[in-house]
Amino acid sequence: MEKRFLFERYILLAIDPVHIGTGGYRLGRVDNTIVREPGTNLPKIPGTSLSGALRSFMALRNDKFPDCAGQGQAPDGPGEAVGAVHCGKNDCPVCMAFGFSRLRSSFQGLIQISDAHLLFFPVYSFHGPVWVACAASLTAAGATVEESIEEEGLIRVAAEMKLQAGDRLNLGWLLLQVDGKAFELPEALKSCIPQRILSRTVLVPDNLFSHIVNDNLEVRTSVSIDPGTGAAREHALFTYEAIPRTAVMQCEVTTNDPSLFRVPPDGQKPSFLKEELKEKIYEAADYMQWLGIGGMNTRGMGRMRVISTVNGGGQ
Repeated sequence: MEKRFLFERYILLAIDPVHIGTGGYRLGRVDNTIVREPGTNLPKIPGTSLSGALRSFMALRNDKFPDCAGQGQAPDGPGEAVGAVHCGKNDCPVCMAFGFSRLRSSFQGLIQISDAHLLFFPVYSFHGPVWVACAASLTAAGATVEESIEEEGLIRVAAEMKLQAGDRLNLGWLLLQVDGKAFELPEALKSCIPQRILSRTVLVPDNLFSHIVNDNLEVRTSVSIDPGTGAAREHALFTYEAIPRTAVMQCEVTTNDPSLFRVPPDGQKPSFLKEELKEKIYEAADYMQWLGIGGMNTRGMGRMRVISTVNGGGQ
C-alpha cells in the first residue's frame, strides 16, 4: 500500500544564540523573554516561527520572492491588488507546501512542521563544556532510554569524560554526584549527533532538566539608539534571553501526499510528488544557517544548521 505521508525528524544545531520572543516586556529576570513549553517551562521554537522562515527561504530559492513569501493579501477590488499576493498555482512549491490565501480561494498546504524542542543543552562545568539531556527529552525525539535516573542528586556522564562513581560535576552553579553507570546515547540518535557532543553528554533527572536549562540561558543587555543623534537613548536599557549557541534541538516535518488534494479554484492536483516536496523543504532549511530565524538577527542571533535528518517513514 502506498504511503499517504512521509515523516522526517530534523536535528538542529544552534550556530548562534536563538531568540524567539514572546512579545512585549515581562516582569522577571529579563525584560524580553523567549517562548517556553507551558507544561515543562523549557524553551522551544514554535512551529509557526519555523514555517514562516522556511516559507521565505523556499520562495527565495525558487524565485518566488516576495509574492509567495508572505502571508498573502487579497485584492481590494477587480484588478486591484495591495502588496504581495500568493500566486496559488499548482506548480508553485511555496504555495503547495505552505498554502496560499487569495480573495476567493485558499489552500492549507501539504507540509506540517512541529515545534522544535531541546535535545542537548550546553552548560559550563569545571571539566569544560558539557551537553545536558534527560530521559524525557530523548524519548520525545523517538529514542528509547532503558534506564532513567530516579535518585535525587545523581547524574550519568559519557564514558569519554573519565569520571568515576562518586566524583562531583558542576552544571553551572549546581554540584551533582556522578552515578556508577556511564551514559550511552540510544542507537537511534548516535549517528545524528556530532562526536564532540557525544563524548561530553550528561544525563540528568527529568525534574532537574528544566531548572538547569533556565538557569543557564544566555542573557544579553542592549540599549536603544536615538536615530536623531546616533547615540544611546537615555533610560532605554533592556535585557533579553536566548537559547545558547551549540544547543541541539529536534523538530518533525510531515509531508502529505499531494495526490489526495485538489487546488482551488479549478480543482487541479498539485504537480508535485511528496518526495519532491520533502526535498524542497530540506533545501529551504539549509538557508537557516545563513539567514537565521527569530528575532535579533541583526545583532548576531538566529542561525541554525540542520546537522542530520532521521527518516521516520510514513503511513
